[in-house]
Amino acid sequence: KIDITMKLVIIALFLQFFSIYYSFKVDSINRIQNLNKIQLSSIIKYKFNVKLQLKSNDDLDDLKIDISKLSVEERERLERIAKITAEADILAKEAGFIDENSADEDYNDSSNDKSIRETNWSGQSSAEETISSTNSWQDVLNRKDLAFGDSAALTLFAAIGKTNHGEDFDLIGLLETAAPFVISWLVVSPFLGSFSRAATASKASLPVMLIPGWAVSIPVALVIRASIKGYVPPVPFIIVSFISTYVVLLAWRFLYVSAVGTTSDDEYRQAGFLEVFKMVGNLLKRW
Repeated sequence: KIDITMKLVIIALFLQFFSIYYSFKVDSINRIQNLNKIQLSSIIKYKFNVKLQLKSNDDLDDLKIDISKLSVEERERLERIAKITAEADILAKEAGFIDENSADEDYNDSSNDKSIRETNWSGQSSAEETISSTNSWQDVLNRKDLAFGDSAALTLFAAIGKTNHGEDFDLIGLLETAAPFVISWLVVSPFLGSFSRAATASKASLPVMLIPGWAVSIPVALVIRASIKGYVPPVPFIIVSFISTYVVLLAWRFLYVSAVGTTSDDEYRQAGFLEVFKMVGNLLKRW
């Protein structure tokens, strides 16, 4: 009975050891399958202690290895990696991520790469591209919708002023009145952060972020207007111009943030009401 008991214990221990070994082996294979190219290159480099010649960190197409220096186990491991890569390419083709007509092309050719804006997102959810601010005129070019709204708000200020003075509507005269303020705003304020992402990061920060550009560009606009008119405007006009331009710009930007959302870099930014229509449009494309 003791011998039988010992045999059963030995068999149980052997089965337990085999189970642990098999689980470890399966887990190792699964980990290899889940590794990306960068991780695989690191394994080959440090595990096999061979020299890699890569054009970039994640490019294995130009990998050069002396196979003769690898053991049988290492060769088998490389063959499994190649097999996994081939299976992944097949799945990618079936899913439509790779065009079969250009399957033989070099996909690492950067000349074929497209930016997010140039990519056709039809039939799938869109991607949002975040462009860093430079506090320069480039910010105006990157945010044309905001610049157009600011220009319209300053033109509205000029129209209200003409109406209050009882003047008849004159498009040329209106544009002449608004031009110094619009030009000064678009030329000066970008360098003071008025078109940066921080300028529309939240509704609460709008009044503060608007001040630097407004406080400098409006005096410049008044100087331009005085040089054109040939005289310095009266003090009441200067005061009204400061207050009115600040109010119309702030009101427009509050509406802008409410419509398109904040430009905060936080993980959870506040969306605008227009993004609901954008989301519905993306869903319709996917259907």
